[in-house]
Amino acid sequence: MLDPEHPPDASPQADGSDRGLPAGVVRFVEDVEGALEDEQAAKRLALARVRVQIDVTDADVSVLLLLDRDPPAVVVGRSDQRPNVRLSISSGDLGAMLSEGSHLPMAILAGDVVFEGAVRKLLRVLPILRAAADGARWTRENRPDA
Repeated sequence: MLDPEHPPDASPQADGSDRGLPAGVVRFVEDVEGALEDEQAAKRLALARVRVQIDVTDADVSVLLLLDRDPPAVVVGRSDQRPNVRLSISSGDLGAMLSEGSHLPMAILAGDVVFEGAVRKLLRVLPILRAAADGARWTRENRPDA
């Protein structure tokens, strides 16, 4: 959530537009928020039991994917608890991470994304997150009031 209801172990920050967050960060967070609105996808993602801290290399910001709870959440900020997985990624690559043409494993192999921890836990659920985000993005872009 860009403006979270104070998860117990995360330091919330205000909406990206107020903080001047890079477009890639805002896009990623909006895509994940949309994906988490899909109840079935959210339940499956919560089963991953993984906490991911994504450090954006070209901005002083971190994004937390809290897939260790039900319901899962996304938060812009830092956590007091140690993540299971930590990624270092540019804002442009983060914005594209949930796009169909983007392949996180290849970016890791190429050295464009650096990781620590059990990244396979994230990679296992990334297709679920990507599919739900695609559906939410399509719905958002094709709303009659959009």
